[in-house]
Amino acid sequence: MRIGALLGIAVGVAACAESPSPVAPRALDQAPALSADGSSTQSTLPFNASLWVPCANGGAGEYVALSGAIEFSTHDVLDGDGGTHERKMMRPSGVSGVGATTGLTYRGTGMSFMSEGVSTDGASSYSYVNNFRIIGQGPGNNVLVHALVHQTTNAEGVVTAEVNVSSSSCK
Repeated sequence: MRIGALLGIAVGVAACAESPSPVAPRALDQAPALSADGSSTQSTLPFNASLWVPCANGGAGEYVALSGAIEFSTHDVLDGDGGTHERKMMRPSGVSGVGATTGLTYRGTGMSFMSEGVSTDGASSYSYVNNFRIIGQGPGNNVLVHALVHQTTNAEGVVTAEVNVSSSSCK
């Protein structure tokens, strides 16, 4: 099982352990309004970068000039109770490049996701996941980067749950 999944389970168990005992469902006249106002945007921007791949070129490393596009998607919602919710996603589209030393072809893949919610009482949650990969020809030319951040804050501004994990490897 991946460490990120284990941490997610641990955060969930810890949050439940600190929660008061379950309560009965609210009556229909006490339920939050089911309406929400939202907006979504999508855009694509050009991407050009020269990135260092330390495991390429037999372990000597090389710069890879990558180009393509990055797709952005944003969704914002104001819920019926006045809380705000935002989700953003970024992913490479057609990102490829060539190693400056070896001339090998590389592809940029992955996805970044961010979610943030704030209730009217000030409680909030924030999550960020980034999976970024530069994939080269043959074994040993791939850079894999992963980051996971989550933070939950109660209405008094006290952090009640926090996860911050990152890794980078060559394969």
